[in-house]
Amino acid sequence: MFARSHLDLHGIRASVERTRRISDRVVGIGPIGIGLDGVLAWIPGLGAAYSLAAAVLIMIQGVRARASLPTLFSMGSILFADTALDAVPIPFAPAVADVLFTGHKWASNMLLKHMEETLYYEGSRQEAQADPRFREALAAMEQVGDRRRIVFLS
Repeated sequence: MFARSHLDLHGIRASVERTRRISDRVVGIGPIGIGLDGVLAWIPGLGAAYSLAAAVLIMIQGVRARASLPTLFSMGSILFADTALDAVPIPFAPAVADVLFTGHKWASNMLLKHMEETLYYEGSRQEAQADPRFREALAAMEQVGDRRRIVFLS
């Protein structure tokens, strides 16, 4: 389930970017866009089902990428609110909310930024400590005060 290589991480990024694009920005005019989430919101129940499925997919990818618990909690809160808005039984409310509240995009961007700020190492902590390139990179990071999170993909 967890990513074990940079190739897996690349697949996670691609999946999250695709879900973000399809959900919240298939068609855009300037800063406003609409995606499958907004289109399906016009069909009672179907919009909420799609929103929930996309939210679960994004959260699973966050777990696979070993995102931190605070990041997963923030993403989950945004995605819960987005899905709850899609389930509101007021006419037009879900469709309007999907144009203004792009929860899938926000949560996806949060995960992608978190992944960019994380240093992933293919191997165990012990292998990393024995790797002179890793030790040099770590020393360089410490010298400039870079406090990135390190995840071992073993």
